[in-house]
Amino acid sequence: MRTLAATTLLLALALAAPAARAQELDTTVGVLSGSGISLGRGGGDLIKKRSPIFLDLDVGLMFDGDRSLEWTLRLLMELEGAVSVGVAPSVKKVVRINRRLNLYGGLGFPFFFAPFTLLGVEPAVGATFRFASRFSVVLEAHADVFFVGSDLPDGSVLAKMDLALGIRFEL
Repeated sequence: MRTLAATTLLLALALAAPAARAQELDTTVGVLSGSGISLGRGGGDLIKKRSPIFLDLDVGLMFDGDRSLEWTLRLLMELEGAVSVGVAPSVKKVVRINRRLNLYGGLGFPFFFAPFTLLGVEPAVGATFRFASRFSVVLEAHADVFFVGSDLPDGSVLAKMDLALGIRFEL
């Protein structure tokens, strides 16, 4: 009985060994800044104004050498008006055009938590242009729609369309 148990355990370990290998992880760090236009309702009127200048710091993760899918966590900071802080988890589908140029589309979920709360959704498109072995310039356009938060009047939404420029480092 012990021999059967030991043989079964050894067989299970042998079969599981290839599946137990560590995942390969590629990491990027990016810094982007920009502004755009914000749209919302106030007093029954449509209000249009320039979006606050923002700074985004992001960390992107790609697993097992698959550079076509990137999981990103961003720290969001609006630097004008009510200076605010938030986070945004997102996922990006990356298409390699050539050895220097990549295009991407993504979907994120921004959440501002200080000094007010806002929760929304953020589709984005962008491009990275590699100018050195580990450095790229990033250009991104994104549209945020915030539908929940302490900074929104009841029954209203805040929409933002922003353009950002930055740099990205591959670790």
